[in-house]
Amino acid sequence: MLFRKLFALFAVAFLLVTVPASAHDLPMGGSRWCFGKDNIVGNIDLKASLLSDIKGIKEAHYNLDSSSGDQLRQIAEDILQPYIDKRLSVTVNDKLYPIKVNKIINNGGMFTIWMSVSGVSFGKQENQVKIDYRLLFDETNNVHLNLAYGYLSDATGDELQKVFDFSQPAFRTTFDSRNQVWQLSIKGPANASVVQEKNPPVPVVKAAAQKNTEDGPGAAARSLRETHPLHSPLPSKKTNAVSATGNMHAVPTGQAMPMPSLSGKENTSVLQAPEKTSAWSAIRTFFPLGIEHILTGYDHIAFLLALIVIGLSFKEVLKVITAFTVAHSITLLLAAMQVVRLNSRFVESAIALSICYVAVENLLKKKVNYRWLVTFAFGLIHGFGFASALQDLIVGRSNLVLSVLCFNAGVETGQLMIVLFMLPLLYLLKKKFDSGMITAGASFAVFLLGFTWLIERAFNLSLLGF
Repeated sequence: MLFRKLFALFAVAFLLVTVPASAHDLPMGGSRWCFGKDNIVGNIDLKASLLSDIKGIKEAHYNLDSSSGDQLRQIAEDILQPYIDKRLSVTVNDKLYPIKVNKIINNGGMFTIWMSVSGVSFGKQENQVKIDYRLLFDETNNVHLNLAYGYLSDATGDELQKVFDFSQPAFRTTFDSRNQVWQLSIKGPANASVVQEKNPPVPVVKAAAQKNTEDGPGAAARSLRETHPLHSPLPSKKTNAVSATGNMHAVPTGQAMPMPSLSGKENTSVLQAPEKTSAWSAIRTFFPLGIEHILTGYDHIAFLLALIVIGLSFKEVLKVITAFTVAHSITLLLAAMQVVRLNSRFVESAIALSICYVAVENLLKKKVNYRWLVTFAFGLIHGFGFASALQDLIVGRSNLVLSVLCFNAGVETGQLMIVLFMLPLLYLLKKKFDSGMITAGASFAVFLLGFTWLIERAFNLSLLGF
C-alpha cells in the first residue's frame, strides 16, 4: 500500500515537471534597425532580468530597476559598449563600421539600448548590408531569441520613434543561435542625391506586391576583423538573407514611401497586398511563441492542474477552461495595448497566490462549487502575466492587435494540449489508486510550488531556479 502511494505521488510530481520552464522571463528581445541616407540607427529592447545577465552588470551588483540616469550612462559606456564591440557588427559593402552605444532608457522594467552607425555610404545601386548578432547566446545557453525589424527612413529623434511605432517594418528576421547573420541588399538612389530634411516627416508606409522569405540560404559569415575589435572569426552559421529595394529618403506627408521587395532562393511566396504579408508574418511569429510560453510556464501548468484535479466532469472542465480563456484574453489585450498597467512584481505574486488558493480549496473543501467563477477572477490576473511576455516582442503599434491575437491563439492551443494530456493521465491514476489521495497529493505539491513562487516573487528571491 505504501509503495502504491509513493508511486502515485511520484506520478503527480512527474506531471508537474515534464516540461522545462522559466515562468515569464523567457530570454527574448526585440530590435529595430532604421537605414537612413548615411547612417543606421538601431535599438534593442531587453527585460531587466535578461540585461542583467550580461557580464559586468551582474558582477557589479547593479539594481537596474532603481538605477539612476548617471548609472545607466556608466553601464552604457563601461559595460555595454565593449560588450557590443565584441558581439555585434555591421558591414556595408564589405566595410565594417563601428557601432556606438548612445544611451540606455528604462521604460518601466523594459530597457532600450540605442545605437548608431555613422558615416555609412549607400551610394551604390546595390548596397550589401550584414548584421552579425551574437548577444546573450552564451549567457542563456543559446536559447536567446531576438525578433529584428528593419525600416527605411531618414527620420531622427521623436520622428524615428513614430516610424517604429506606427509604420509596418520593411523587412524582418529572427536572430537566434542558429541564425546570427542577417544579410540585406538595399538599393540606393538611382541618379539623384539624397537631401536630409531638418525635421523629416513620418513616412507613410505603403507597398504593392511583395516577396517575403526568412531563413533563406546564405554563405557562411567570414571574418570581418579589419579595425573592429572582434578577436576571433565569425562562426559559420545559417544566414538570414533578404534583398530590399527602395530609395533612401524622407517622404513628404501623405506620400507613399518606396517599400522594399523581399526575395530569396527558398520558401518564396508572392503576396498581393502588404496586409497579407503582415498577417502571415504575425501568425508565423507570435502563434508558436504563444504555444511555447504556455508550455514552458510552470505556474500556468500548476494552476491548470489544481483546477481540474478534483475530478470535474467534462462539462465542468469545459466551463473552467472557457472562463480562464475569456478572462486572460481580456487582460492580455488591455495590458498589451497599455490601457491597464500593473506592477510586474504584483502580477507575478498574485499569480502565485492564485495557485495557492486553488490548491488549499482542493484540500479543505469537500465540494467545490462555481469553480469557473474563481477561474475567471484569477484568469484576469494570469492575462497580465501573459502580457509581460509580449512587451519585448511586439514592435510597433500598427501590428499590435494582430500580434496579440496570434499570441493568444497560441496560448489557447498550448493550454488545450496541456489539458488533453492531464485529463487521461489523471483518469488512469484515479482508476488505479484512491481518487482522494491523488487529489490531495497533487494539490499539496501544487501548493508547495505556489507558496515558494509567492515568497520568491514578493521578496525578489531565487529559491527554485525556474
